[in-house]
Amino acid sequence: MKELVVFADLAPRFQMLAEEVFQRQIKLVIYNLKQAIDGADGFQNTHQMKQYESAKLSIDQVIFILEKVYIIWHRLLLPSAYKRSMSMVLEEVFSRIANDILLLDDIAAEETLQLQRLIHLLFENLSSFLDSVLAINQTGKLQESPAQTLDDLIPSLRKLRKLADLLDMPLKSITAAWETDELANHGFKQSEVEDFIRAIFADSPLRKECLRRIESRYYQAFSYS
Repeated sequence: MKELVVFADLAPRFQMLAEEVFQRQIKLVIYNLKQAIDGADGFQNTHQMKQYESAKLSIDQVIFILEKVYIIWHRLLLPSAYKRSMSMVLEEVFSRIANDILLLDDIAAEETLQLQRLIHLLFENLSSFLDSVLAINQTGKLQESPAQTLDDLIPSLRKLRKLADLLDMPLKSITAAWETDELANHGFKQSEVEDFIRAIFADSPLRKECLRRIESRYYQAFSYS
């Protein structure tokens, strides 16, 4: 009986220790993913072959790391822990890539196509992987009608997907998407949309007008609130 009591006392400590070790592993995975993304050099000048190849290699490394993590975590973790942890890791990846691209202050026409290609490459290689995150519920069985979408689990996913669309979207369409709150609903800030427009489109009366409309929309929303 005494041995059973001692074991019962130690069990919570072992559980806490295991959680601490796993949290350190998550931090290490995120660190390695960020290091891989650093290799893209902010996704600058991807219309140049050397820079594009560096960015593509960076995306390939991200995919490789995530695939290795999937193999290990999917086997060892409880389904609920797997979904929570993997969603956290993917959020770090997608938000970092989206932010890096949105920080570019000058994007050539050829560059928009290459950036779009890199985003599509990432999603194509992670599509089945993303589906597995959504499909797993807390009992480990497949959900026939999952209550949560991938956008719920990984908020930056919808932002990065929309960013890929914006890269070949006309200026008027981008402006209209902001005015209807479509971009805000995808996680874009006003300043991000304005800077994105300045980075892609040359200064012109149309650009000035569109930026004015975006700013006007902000003040309208502010006055209504």
